[in-house]
Amino acid sequence: MTADGGPREPGGIAAVVQALDAALEDEAGEPRPLGDPRAKDTIRHWDRLAEGVDDDALDSVLGEAVSRLAADPPGRARLLAAGLIPEIRVQTALIAGYVRLFRRMRQIARDGGLDDAALMAETRADLRRLNTRLADALTVIHQQRRERLALEAILERRERRLARANVATANARDDLRAAQAALAEVESERDLARRAAADLTAERDDLRRDLTRARAGVEDLKARYLEKFALSLHDLNRARETLYNDPGSTLPANKASVAQGYYMILEDMDAAAEAQKLMASILKEGM
Repeated sequence: MTADGGPREPGGIAAVVQALDAALEDEAGEPRPLGDPRAKDTIRHWDRLAEGVDDDALDSVLGEAVSRLAADPPGRARLLAAGLIPEIRVQTALIAGYVRLFRRMRQIARDGGLDDAALMAETRADLRRLNTRLADALTVIHQQRRERLALEAILERRERRLARANVATANARDDLRAAQAALAEVESERDLARRAAADLTAERDDLRRDLTRARAGVEDLKARYLEKFALSLHDLNRARETLYNDPGSTLPANKASVAQGYYMILEDMDAAAEAQKLMASILKEGM
């Protein structure tokens, strides 16, 4: 309870609302892009906004902060200008997930030293590029699908109009001429629609090929990091053997930190199961 008897704000929502309100525009008063947490500057802004909020509370706190600012039309307009759509709660859930991942990678870098931090940054950059290509390809495919459905709807409406016109031709020559004119218009639009549909199909096929290549790139990246993880586990085994001669050696701890970093990268790639099998087959002791 607060001093005046009201309920206490859960998870620091009031502070996040205030920070988000101040962050919607930059120093020049222009909207600051906050909708895509894959951008480096954007995720850093969100990390600062959510400072002090526990990982488990990020989804609810960020979602509630956006909802409160969207309660009035001016606030909603500012959110939209910054790339935040209040009705799509999955957006803030994704942002919360990226904040958790950003915190985790930062902690890995702190625990593993500068070399490991550079490796983490390189890995995240690779993943961002691949994820962006996948997201862009899927977005264009969905957009083209909507456009194609719209063209088919136009054609269907025109064909219904033509059917009605054909019925009217039985009553009068003027109606027949009008129906013929409507038919010519429909055929012209149909040809345009078919050509547009053919172009969209060709573009869709190109995008599918790009998507296949992008997915192959993801699998190749996963295979390379599984190989690096296996090498790090062998290094850890060898480092632990030195403890018999040098019990105070920090080498095993350093090697374990490197192996853990590779494991968390593979976990982010949805390859945790493969990594665990690899670890069980190589590692002589637990991580």
